[in-house]
Amino acid sequence: MTDARGSIERFNAAWERGDLAEVSACLAEDVTYCPNAWDGPAATVRGRAAVTAAFADQLGPGEGPVLGAVWADGERALCEWQWPPAGDGTVLRGLDVYRVRDGLIVAKDVYGKITAPA
Repeated sequence: MTDARGSIERFNAAWERGDLAEVSACLAEDVTYCPNAWDGPAATVRGRAAVTAAFADQLGPGEGPVLGAVWADGERALCEWQWPPAGDGTVLRGLDVYRVRDGLIVAKDVYGKITAPA
């Protein structure tokens, strides 16, 4: 049985520490990553090496998203996240949707939106 929640919590902890080697160790060899389409059509990144390279400049301590709770059922998991407010008060918020197999992430899809200040 897959512990999807534990797998994503391990991944998130490594992400927040900026531990790229541990982030990579959480990924299956055949992982796919579909980032949000911030600047045009989204492209799917395939394979552990390519996904690790895509993550290399996104993770680590300091300025970055605050990762929320993880919810899981079977091999599927969700994690909310939110960036600190931008200068204009807008906030980038989103949800990562994961699929886990044998304790490793096989898919990460990112969905996000920018919200205006209240």
